Amino acid sequence: MFGSIPVWEMLVLVVVVLATLSLATPESESNQQVLEVSEITGEMRLTSRASMDALGLQDFQIGPLATIALDVHPIQSQGCTECQTIPTGFHISGEVTITELIDSAGRNGRVEGTLNITYLRESTDTHTLREWFNVDWNAGSASSHWVGMLHHTPAKWTPSEEFSSTFLETAQGFESRTGPFVSFHSVGETSREIEGCLPGGFSCSKASQSDYTMIANFTEPRTPSLIAHPENWHMSSSNQSALDQPEGMDGIHSILSLDDTVASSEVWSPDSNATPTAMQTWSINTSNSPNFSPMTPFFQALGLPSISYDVPDGTWTEADFSHYSTGVITNEQGELVLSLVRLDT
Repeated sequence: MFGSIPVWEMLVLVVVVLATLSLATPESESNQQVLEVSEITGEMRLTSRASMDALGLQDFQIGPLATIALDVHPIQSQGCTECQTIPTGFHISGEVTITELIDSAGRNGRVEGTLNITYLRESTDTHTLREWFNVDWNAGSASSHWVGMLHHTPAKWTPSEEFSSTFLETAQGFESRTGPFVSFHSVGETSREIEGCLPGGFSCSKASQSDYTMIANFTEPRTPSLIAHPENWHMSSSNQSALDQPEGMDGIHSILSLDDTVASSEVWSPDSNATPTAMQTWSINTSNSPNFSPMTPFFQALGLPSISYDVPDGTWTEADFSHYSTGVITNEQGELVLSLVRLDT
């Protein structure tokens, strides 16, 4: 079951894809027009357990090959009544084919799936206030569908890309200074080749063959398509002591550091009429819970602000409903600052 997979691990592949979404302009290229990505193609060797689990391939050996062909379009949401600025982002859709799969019995196989990603961000010139994402991986029994929201309180500072601190310029292009190896260079005037190592892929390094190679093709900025803004979440009351132990978000426990359970009657849900069948709340130990900044060099190098989240003091609540499971973080002021939904597929 995919429900046991931490959402942050599931997004490892997505983070790699999102990293190619803007053609950055280092200082040496500052006079060039900034373009936006229109399509992404390439291959990725799934050399880490996290990258396998991200695609629902827990029963197969590490090392298959994923071939990616994705289209990218800019979007803008409408209907957000609480937003200070209009949320903008992108929609990614396309095919992912995974070959060279080997199960525990030594049998070969392949998986063909479609990936649909929607990402929105509410921001000012210098700060990000909220982010929304919808990741739908449709691949039969390996399918998964996650929806989430990040509310940064205080707002997250998002300075312009700083190539000098993250990347070293070489004769071939740019390469990361720290973290998983990443390198990129221009291919003509409207394409870029990106290659590097996945997090957790211990056999990959600068001196070895890369885990992935992608080509991102760019075009002049296009008019964003309008989409409906994600629905607001609703808080209601429920008798937690009378409910079962939730199971739909068990994987998050391996990411967050949680202390004792706490009594709570508050439950958050995207459906105001939904009633939970299971619910539990824990206090968060922020001294041991990591701050999430997956693959920051990708984002800074390619012009997209890095996805990062600082876990606040507060509580983590899991709840199971009839057709989905939720996980939310509320801070000490009772504000909803992170929400996740795992939809049944």
